[in-house]
Amino acid sequence: MTNSLEEFKDELETCFGTSCGFCERGCPVYQSAKVKTLCMKGRNRTMLGLIQGKFEITPAVVQAAFECTLCGNCDRWCALKNTEHTRAFREYLLKHGVEPMKEHSSILASIKSYGNPWFQPRSARNRWAKGLNIPKAAPGKQEVLFFAGCTSAVTKQLNRSLVASARLLQKAGVSFATMGQDEPCCGSTLLRVGQTDAYRELSASNVERFKELGIRKIVTACPGCYTTLKKSMEDAGAKIEVTHISQEITQLVKDGRLKVNKSTERMTYHDPCHLGRLGGVFEEPREIVGAVAKFVEMPNNRYESRCCGAGAGLQSAFPKLSKDLAAKRVAEARLTGATTIVTSCPFCETQLRTVPGMRVVDLMELLLDSVEGEPRNNGSRSSS
Repeated sequence: MTNSLEEFKDELETCFGTSCGFCERGCPVYQSAKVKTLCMKGRNRTMLGLIQGKFEITPAVVQAAFECTLCGNCDRWCALKNTEHTRAFREYLLKHGVEPMKEHSSILASIKSYGNPWFQPRSARNRWAKGLNIPKAAPGKQEVLFFAGCTSAVTKQLNRSLVASARLLQKAGVSFATMGQDEPCCGSTLLRVGQTDAYRELSASNVERFKELGIRKIVTACPGCYTTLKKSMEDAGAKIEVTHISQEITQLVKDGRLKVNKSTERMTYHDPCHLGRLGGVFEEPREIVGAVAKFVEMPNNRYESRCCGAGAGLQSAFPKLSKDLAAKRVAEARLTGATTIVTSCPFCETQLRTVPGMRVVDLMELLLDSVEGEPRNNGSRSSS
């Protein structure tokens, strides 16, 4: 369940009384902007002042709420639910008369009209699957659902990651279905920008649809879908397992159902915030990269991984800051001596590719290129 800002009052007072400042060390926005209200200590004080009636909502207060990627790094250094504080902060502002940021308003309108944030017709949702002969989910027909997610499904440049995921599952003999153009939005964007009521309505509808189809397991391609759908199932008490494609594929490699050819290329892995720090999936992607190439680790990895800057509406509302965070992450990757950054999130992939100088590859595409019988494709999408 999602909490309102007032329900976090005790935690906000704890932060105010402690004032430790540990959250500053890993906050990507604070480390870039050096503005105290943009780290969690400052943001928590802003929230506390609001609910105590000590000051009014101003543009600076709105900036403090939305200039954040909700990456969860502050939760790593604190016992408080800081990421949830910020989500509730955004909800509070919207319910107290603050208009959604114009960049977010267009996204929300697209979700309402098209079922995705990108103003793409619903028919675009299934174009990636053309020629793959994947059955469409029907009541009682398939228990495993491959959930493509909005971004990779409707963005042509990202379709190949979904194709790679589906082909790997097929090559390993996994039986699964998709919802085709009827696949709904998971609701992640609504939840992250404070549209909690709209998220709850969509989430409840999604759970009922999955139940009607008799789905037992949902395999997601997008980390944002992974954490959001897991939350939906847990909140509803639905007995539907949610996994990320990297978890499924890693086990298939271990079971010998996919055979991999290894290269000597040096590659590093970027943890998407939703998959790693917020989702707890760290080792499976690394096992895949290590099976395919010479794996080298960035200094900030796993729970300490630095956000790429694309999350929670920051990319659309604060593009300059967002790109600065991406540049810092690519610079860190370059210092490892790797020639390639591998990631498993469409947002991270797109964001990291805005910085020239390093090849950026989707995890499933990388693996498909290396699976026995597949030609190596060293020309996979790059950052240049």
